[in-house]
Amino acid sequence: MHFVLVHGWGFDARFWTPLVARLPNVSVSRVDLGFIGDVAEACADWPDDAVVAGHSLGVSWLLKEGGSRYKGFVSIQGFDRFCPHVPEARVEALKRGLDRDPGGTLQAFWRSCGALDFAATPALNATRLKEGLDWLMHWDERAAKKALECPMLILAARDDVIVPPAMTKAVWGERKILWSASGGHVLPLSHPDWCARHVLEFANSLPS
Repeated sequence: MHFVLVHGWGFDARFWTPLVARLPNVSVSRVDLGFIGDVAEACADWPDDAVVAGHSLGVSWLLKEGGSRYKGFVSIQGFDRFCPHVPEARVEALKRGLDRDPGGTLQAFWRSCGALDFAATPALNATRLKEGLDWLMHWDERAAKKALECPMLILAARDDVIVPPAMTKAVWGERKILWSASGGHVLPLSHPDWCARHVLEFANSLPS
């Protein structure tokens, strides 16, 4: 079994470390979108039978970049489009914050997510972070989501202030959503055991 993991805005591939530690006997590829450090690793050559999991913006990235070649698709606090569920003005404010104070802006964002001090300020790639904010404002992957034919697993947290419950329900509609009562916007960091249990149950339920 092969997993492909894609993190969200403001994080890097290390975001998945607690979850990966709880996925025994599987191979894992982690996509790094380049928000921290200098190198983005797209890793677009995963096998056609991979189980993919995205967090937040990582779900939109998978829908946009990966097509429909998945054995199973896991959304963890993800979406097919961010705006207009969230006003563009809020995203523009983050861009202005990156121009003024990248470290302070990311610290405030991580704090709202429930993840303090994820990375040091010198490691931030402000240019790539602003590019990611453009993705949040403009990407609309509703058609790609509709075209998915593989089984899906939707995980979310009721105390998520970045992708709140109302947004999650609007994005995923009638699909079954598994809710954690807590966890902020960083379930793979805050509740890795809970995430791993549901991800493994889902993956093991897929036809071989």
